Amino acid sequence: MQKGYAYVSQNKGVLNLFLTTSADPLGCRLNPTSSIFVHFYDNDPGQPFTRWTTFMIEATRLGGDALRAHYSRPPRRTYAVGTSNGGYQVRRALETAPKLFDGGIDWEGTYVDPVAPNILSGLPPAILNYPDYAVHFDPASTAAKNIVLAGYPSDLLTATSPPSSLWGRYSAQFWEVTLCQWQKRLDPTYDTYGSGTGTYSYVERLSASDVGANLAAIATTGDIGQPLITVAGTLDALLPINLHARAYARAVAAVFAEQDGSGDAGARHRPAYRLYEVQNGNHIETYKDTAPAFPQLELIQPHAQRAFDLLVNHVEQGDELPPDQCIPRGGAIASSPAQPGHCADLFVP
Repeated sequence: MQKGYAYVSQNKGVLNLFLTTSADPLGCRLNPTSSIFVHFYDNDPGQPFTRWTTFMIEATRLGGDALRAHYSRPPRRTYAVGTSNGGYQVRRALETAPKLFDGGIDWEGTYVDPVAPNILSGLPPAILNYPDYAVHFDPASTAAKNIVLAGYPSDLLTATSPPSSLWGRYSAQFWEVTLCQWQKRLDPTYDTYGSGTGTYSYVERLSASDVGANLAAIATTGDIGQPLITVAGTLDALLPINLHARAYARAVAAVFAEQDGSGDAGARHRPAYRLYEVQNGNHIETYKDTAPAFPQLELIQPHAQRAFDLLVNHVEQGDELPPDQCIPRGGAIASSPAQPGHCADLFVP
């Protein structure tokens, strides 16, 4: 706003949630030990996740029409910016309606692939193993190793007794309730709590339900039609960087490689894509300084804002985007990064 942009915001065309009870067939409990259940509106009939892309595109069109009505001309440039599922919407917008946009910033977006990884394949190992790990918070335990092997960053613990756990924050607030939200929408015949959330097997459900087709309908392809920057943290334990940001970067690279192999002249003019990894960044900014605080975490927002400025300069002035890189703790996006490519370690003290 301070730079003179008009701003259009949307909520995927649906409200968030309301409190409910365990008797609600669409109710999702907050975590395995909670008695609180919530009902997500986007699990209701007529609210499929396919509408998320539609509403992103329609909000953009409505915003442009409003500007035309007021200023008698269309907007000069249009950029898409979103975080988490909003980052997913940015990816899908640039894949499906690139003519509406000039570029996008995907801040730790959700990766959706019917083959995997995806939300339904990635969350169950964390849900299943966390209770055993939390008995002693032993990083050498089998439970802890299982979570890390599933693609998650290592846990952080406070020096208090008993310690507070970064994984514990995610377990209490996000892991199971998020799995439930997606499972009830995409695999509604599964018995959520009777069969289990931690024991949900996406691979087994492919032959038992329509979950594969439902995920394919909302999949991210990596076939972007405009410049896109992904900014993601290495300690994201809701959408782990190995399963989401890096997976999407691989999808984009695969599309580009296929275009190069086809000999298509248009491949020479393909849009820029960059992945900027924030060392020790995580999904929830407030975890850095809200008690129990984890000061080892780094904020992603300043880097997302800088990435937006870099994107604008790339689109409007032709400036080259800095290469893929690991942004060190206390550092910034650099034209000649000390750590090009991926961060070598997900956690740095």
